[in-house]
Amino acid sequence: AGIRTRQPLARLWVALPGAGPAELDALLGIVADEVNVKEVVTIGDESELVERRVKPLLPRIGRKLGPAIPAVMAAAREGSFEIRSDGSVSLGGVVLTPDEVEILAVPRPGTAVAHDEGLVVVIDTALTDELRAEGDARELQRAIQDLRRDAGLELDDRIDLVVRFDGDAAAVRPHLPAVAAETLAEAVGEGPLPEGWPAAAVTLGTTTAGIALRRSAGRSA
Repeated sequence: AGIRTRQPLARLWVALPGAGPAELDALLGIVADEVNVKEVVTIGDESELVERRVKPLLPRIGRKLGPAIPAVMAAAREGSFEIRSDGSVSLGGVVLTPDEVEILAVPRPGTAVAHDEGLVVVIDTALTDELRAEGDARELQRAIQDLRRDAGLELDDRIDLVVRFDGDAAAVRPHLPAVAAETLAEAVGEGPLPEGWPAAAVTLGTTTAGIALRRSAGRSA
């Protein structure tokens, strides 16, 4: 869907035939953390979340159907078809076998869908201002961690941090305490970047930011 992995999403729906609730419940929290979504919702099937379309395979049905082809193709374009339990499809007055038609799952607006051997996953791609701000905070956190490494700091070194936002950062500021905790920042200041400190720039969704840091004197985790 073209969304960076550090951008949190509101929800993910998963349809997994044959798996019991207990099997899924043990994994949902891990899935949510790994794919960066707020909520994972299990569904029986994806019928309410995707639009089904059919594509008759002309090389296989051309000779068989002949003059019935225009009606079959028109029905496919209009969505006038029935998918039967055995995988065959009724449309345009004829029935096509599973190997004569391709069944497509088209995501509804604001979603993206993936299939793999019966597993169906649908993500909510709509981004609110709050989700964008959290994504920016995670991008800022990543840049600080990279700068820590480039500056040769140890994993448990605590730091002094200065951030300079080049634009409106009102939505990101509430996340700075969490960013500080994750990056072991003892103090976080905003303003001009101090001379001589290791520094870097990071592009956020709605603004850019400069960051500078140094090891806090005599302090470690």
